[in-house]
Amino acid sequence: MSSSMKDFLDKFFDLCREYQKEIPPQKMAEILREYADRLD
Repeated sequence: MSSSMKDFLDKFFDLCREYQKEIPPQKMAEILREYADRLD
């Protein structure tokens, strides 16, 4: 994995941990699926 990808994932997971108190992980996954669908 490239270092930029690893940096992105580290920051992404930090962000998810920060917000999981307010946004359930299932809702985050749903949002990410919608985002991925829009990319197609």
